[in-house]
Amino acid sequence: MRPARLLALISAAYLSIIASYYILQRNYIFHTSDLHVAPDVLGLTNVAEMELHTPDGQTLVAWYAMPEPGQPTLFYLHGNAGALLHRVGRVQLYRSQGYGVFLLAYRGFSGSTGTPSETKIVEDALMAFDKLSSFTPADSKIVIYGESLGTGVAIQVAAKRQPAGVVLESPFSSAVDVGAHLYPYLPVYWLLKDRFESITYIGEVKAPLLVLHGERDRIVPPSLARKLFAAAPGPKKAYFIDEATHYTLYEHGAFDKVRSFLDGFKSERTLPRGTIPASCREGCTRQGR
Repeated sequence: MRPARLLALISAAYLSIIASYYILQRNYIFHTSDLHVAPDVLGLTNVAEMELHTPDGQTLVAWYAMPEPGQPTLFYLHGNAGALLHRVGRVQLYRSQGYGVFLLAYRGFSGSTGTPSETKIVEDALMAFDKLSSFTPADSKIVIYGESLGTGVAIQVAAKRQPAGVVLESPFSSAVDVGAHLYPYLPVYWLLKDRFESITYIGEVKAPLLVLHGERDRIVPPSLARKLFAAAPGPKKAYFIDEATHYTLYEHGAFDKVRSFLDGFKSERTLPRGTIPASCREGCTRQGR
């Protein structure tokens, strides 16, 4: 085969790969899951399932548990895979400390309708944060918690709202940087639609910041978290845990760091507490289903 023809075939194959990645890229970014199980079925007591309705007609699923008096509430934004039921252990851990928890399921996850994109899930998260703020007890401060891809959502919400604090687990400077690491043979910069440019938003986050990252993370290199952390204005603290991977931070003491951070948001003034506030009960339409 002539060199020119061979080069043409290789070029055509490469362009075909690029086209395929461009068309299917959201399938690589968002590993949606329609697994939908109510929290009480999973043994979670005093955790209500809510439905949130978006302006464009979609229905989002969320779990909510009230905080103990004076304890903060975590506004939890999950990663790019799995369902809410895969975060049961996290919910149990946070509840054991008396923290309130609000977990939002992105479009296409855990019974939420619609198709995810950066623009849509950020819009949804802003709406959900406002909803949570409307019924959170006055003595409970809201701390945004982002997990992996959820850190890209969390930073944008924190930049546009006023949380008491922000926790970022396995964050990155941008999805472009992560994509370039995972797919070095592709022109990711030119292909990516959902860019999650956290580095451009982090300067607008004024709340105290906690960053957790594993030194053995092969999905999001620690260097990308360090780059993001360096750009954060502070007050800020970061822990890069030697033995931890992308998935094992909590197995190597990360929760102790989270608990210490959240202890700084306890309120001295506590209020009488019922079970679920009326404004939440109106939206908790699928508990026990």
